[in-house]
Amino acid sequence: RLARWILMLGYDCDWSQSNVDLINQQYGNPSQFSLGGFFQSKYSIGSGFNFSSGIRYDYRIANPGNNFQKRIYTHLTPKISLSYSMKPTRLFSVSYSQGFRAPSISELYLYHFTSYELEVKGNPELLPEKVESLEITHENKYNDLWFWSIAIFHNRYENMIDFVYDSPAIAKNIKGVISKGFEYQFNFKPLEKFIINGSYSFLDMQDLEGDTILYRSKYRGKLFFEINLDIITLILGLQGWSKQYYADFLEHFDYVHGFPIKELPQRIIPELILSRDYNTYNFSVSINNLLDTKYDLIQNYTMPGRTWQFSLTKTIK
Repeated sequence: RLARWILMLGYDCDWSQSNVDLINQQYGNPSQFSLGGFFQSKYSIGSGFNFSSGIRYDYRIANPGNNFQKRIYTHLTPKISLSYSMKPTRLFSVSYSQGFRAPSISELYLYHFTSYELEVKGNPELLPEKVESLEITHENKYNDLWFWSIAIFHNRYENMIDFVYDSPAIAKNIKGVISKGFEYQFNFKPLEKFIINGSYSFLDMQDLEGDTILYRSKYRGKLFFEINLDIITLILGLQGWSKQYYADFLEHFDYVHGFPIKELPQRIIPELILSRDYNTYNFSVSINNLLDTKYDLIQNYTMPGRTWQFSLTKTIK
């Protein structure tokens, strides 16, 4: 078998401008221009092995207006991976990559007071966020009845950008963060008219300076049961997540310890979907948050209770 090269070049660009009251009024209408270019190659070694590599260059200029200093961010990021495919049932790969993210307009120039009188500010001195990532993935399709995949990752962030609940709450660079975990997905069809599928993820994030990572659940999962009857298709779904920490900005601010750290509890939220196909039409009813559970993902921002959605679609052949 002969080895083969596959080469690919590409680019992307974006221009955006903000004209909202939430931007610090000392600036004009801040704008950003981003340009990125990349080169990728894939080399087929043979016997199911492939080697891929790539490199990307990013350029962004942020202009706050009113003759304030413009910010320019540039970076070069590589990626390499080795994969093995045993067609059509298995795929195994190992990859190393670097990432780069320049701060957004809001992270640079935001300024407003929330309804709780919390002052929130952007930070024009922010450094770009960088990450190094190592990932191992495996996909396995035994047959048409059973499929699963798993991805194990280890990421190291430098200057991660986050809004820190201080007084005021301000966008800051977190010097170093380690993120590790895995993601698992599966699809199982034990009977012709019965399907089970789901996903589970584990995420462990650690601040190298010992601070608590906020608003990140360590465990998340989804599980769906689908029954295809002659007259109707019924899907019962569950999604859940573990507790997460938050800084209670409604409490008294301590200039030594900051806002007190508290917990949002773990939750499991069910949903139900009923659908029916008739000729080229599909009618469906979905009920989200089936038990009308009251919960928050962000402090004092209550998520919707039980909601109903009806839809009718027609396929044009």
